[in-house]
Amino acid sequence: MSTGHLNFEAWRDLSEENPERLIDNFLSKYGLLTSETQRAFLATRTPREAGIRNIRAAAAKTGSSLAGVPYLLQDLFDIRGLSTQCGAPFEAPFGAPLESSCLLKEKLENHGAAFLAKLVPSEFGWDMKGHNATYGNCPHSEGRSFVTGGGAGACAYAVSSGWAPLAFGLDSCGGIRIPAAFHGLFGFRMETNVYARDGVFPIIPSIESVGWLNANIDDLLSTFLTFYDAEGPKPETLRGSIHGSSMQMLATETKAGLMELLRPLDIDEDPAANKLLRSIFKNAAKAFKTIESRELYAVHQYWIEEYEAYYDPRLLRRIQAGRSCYATESEEASSNQQNLRAEFVRFFEVHDYLVIPICPLPTPEKTDWDSSLEEEILQLNAPVSLAFLPTLILPFKCGENTHSAAQIVFNPRKPELVPELISRLRDYYVKY
Repeated sequence: MSTGHLNFEAWRDLSEENPERLIDNFLSKYGLLTSETQRAFLATRTPREAGIRNIRAAAAKTGSSLAGVPYLLQDLFDIRGLSTQCGAPFEAPFGAPLESSCLLKEKLENHGAAFLAKLVPSEFGWDMKGHNATYGNCPHSEGRSFVTGGGAGACAYAVSSGWAPLAFGLDSCGGIRIPAAFHGLFGFRMETNVYARDGVFPIIPSIESVGWLNANIDDLLSTFLTFYDAEGPKPETLRGSIHGSSMQMLATETKAGLMELLRPLDIDEDPAANKLLRSIFKNAAKAFKTIESRELYAVHQYWIEEYEAYYDPRLLRRIQAGRSCYATESEEASSNQQNLRAEFVRFFEVHDYLVIPICPLPTPEKTDWDSSLEEEILQLNAPVSLAFLPTLILPFKCGENTHSAAQIVFNPRKPELVPELISRLRDYYVKY
């Protein structure tokens, strides 16, 4: 049976009618992968019989928002009885089964979702390209020539390939947003909260956020309403703005695809907003790099004494930069972060949401990836991370097999904006 892009309702039906078939289909698909892809994709899972019991128990929670919906986790989240290996290049600190699960699993189970498996992240979830020198790079669902992207790239591959309709990972600076864009998936980056701290291995602790991926817009809304109370009054008007400076960075097909997506929102040009946004974005990438290095060193400082030779050299350089970071650099980064957050507060006094591209290029091929592209992606994604803002991820097509996505950053005090934005854009996705 092909599960393709079944929606939540179809997955619920399968969970209720034949949980054995659901699990066996998962195992059968896994068996068809090459050994190379198996290693780069699946970190660990519950045994078959336990998985069937999980599905059956979840499906029995009729009336719950996610009843019978299977989900996957990036292997940075703790699950009782399984290890959390973090995509690490050394095993000793990570091999033991854990005695408790993360708070996110508790939340999902309370709403009827059923855990299936944990997926390999980039090394410690850090690399925005999705690279893991130890386990290999998870392939893109459209072929190995494309970059999978992000620390949670395996989650995007899984949802795009029909392994499950829902997957969760961490997004410190695009870990969810980037692979969503490269695979043409829907998603959401939550504001920084306890789900990113309780039972989760940190990447950059102070700005960590949980994000998720869906294959269709209705499942995105269902997942959102599981976590957010959006019962506020329906907004009569929505005032949005596009980050104008970022539009100049985009490839022609990316810009065309983005503008087609946004047409129903009828966003007006706003020179005053663009001037304000330029000040918001000006120092964000530099501040992010300093905060990233400082916190990477805080997390890894004891391990690098023993395991330095095992680390990916690029990650090791970032960790070591944190060790040599001057107090003045940290103070400057903190000041820039506070100024950025204050400017976003000013922005949301006038506007309801902000549209920012996630990547200048449509789904990049591996030959397209270089330090310049990486820097541009950082410039587009760092401000949202530093400001702890919730972000709706909406994909658009750029070609036959290539995609990108917009991040729609909204006022965190107005979650009722999300259902309204989804409603206004739903017709676009009828033909998507």
